[in-house]
Amino acid sequence: MTKTLLFIQGIYDTIDLFIAAFSDAFRQAGFRCHVIDIRNPKEALQRLKKLTEEETIDGVITFNNIGYNLSFSGGRNLWEEKGIPYYNILMDHPFHYANPLKHAPKTSVVFCTDRAHVAFLQRFYPHLTRVDFMPHAGMEADLKECAGAGRCRLCTGDGAFHPAMEERPIDVLYAGGLSKYQAEGLVPDLGEITEFDAFALTQDVLSDLMNHPEKTTEQAVEEYLLSIGKQYDDETLNHWITELRFIDSYAASFYREGAVRMLVESGIRVTVFGGGWERCDWAKNPNLIYGGKVLAPQVLELMNHSKIVLNTMTWYKNGIHDRIINGMLAKAVVVTDESNYLNEEFQNKTQLVSFSLPQMQQLPVLVKDLLEHPKRMEEIAQEGYRYAKANHTWRRRADDMRKHYL
Repeated sequence: MTKTLLFIQGIYDTIDLFIAAFSDAFRQAGFRCHVIDIRNPKEALQRLKKLTEEETIDGVITFNNIGYNLSFSGGRNLWEEKGIPYYNILMDHPFHYANPLKHAPKTSVVFCTDRAHVAFLQRFYPHLTRVDFMPHAGMEADLKECAGAGRCRLCTGDGAFHPAMEERPIDVLYAGGLSKYQAEGLVPDLGEITEFDAFALTQDVLSDLMNHPEKTTEQAVEEYLLSIGKQYDDETLNHWITELRFIDSYAASFYREGAVRMLVESGIRVTVFGGGWERCDWAKNPNLIYGGKVLAPQVLELMNHSKIVLNTMTWYKNGIHDRIINGMLAKAVVVTDESNYLNEEFQNKTQLVSFSLPQMQQLPVLVKDLLEHPKRMEEIAQEGYRYAKANHTWRRRADDMRKHYL
């Protein structure tokens, strides 16, 4: 009997792209799939009501809690009322979603893209009884079917066209903004926190993370609070970790900006997209090429025009970022900082090039050496492409979900 899945989208373009790739993977596996866009809530609810009355829905799949609190006419939670499993994939740290997670449907299965995030949920949200690890997956754009900038077809099979290494005009691409500027709205009034000196905590925790980048932000915050004699129960500790989550963005931005600046000031041309780069005091360096903000489909296309895709983790310590997989599927050479998961998954390092944050000063030498050896870059790119295609697509994630949950 054919199983039916709902996919909920409608927050921003990146998730729409994930939904397109994931739903297509399930269709190819024989599932009936309906994509619901909640940008028009009234229309979305009408369609949901019709579908749930006419079909047996075997699960709803979404990202970052979209549609977690939907109900018909203000009644009981839709997913609880219909007994529909709510598969919720968090693409960011859970502390960004405290309220939705606190009120998550009882039918929830939550997936995290970092094993440390799984541990965080298990400790601080024990009512979520089904939490699992799902690494980021990547998407492949096919440049032979491109109707304009950012309008390339997603490739789910074989035979996609990717430009040869020597034909790519971008030496190094960084696709991602500086999150410290995006996080400005997250910073609470530190002066109003009376439980402890929040200014001192911020300074000391940031310093700790700079000196020990293997730590998670929640680990560093808890260690600091214990050091000043503040031993809280998990509920209170979670409150303060969530309140101070902007520190996570500042730490990630410190290394993201540092990596790009180091390359630029070493004479390497770096093309960047995303918000915040234009606010750097070194932004007028001629080796920094700022392209502004672009939508997710165009990022995939840009990666296909890049020799090297540079990545620094969004403070993932035991996970992987989709920038890595997307770069591999664009047949670019991915240069990234390390994580525990990355070191396990890519033990022989033939598919990518990695560096450690404490030794980031080696990055310019590493990148210059790659650019001077195009044959080696081609070999790494081909190995990375083959590995990502076999192990880290949304089709592979769909296979895993089918085996373990559907």
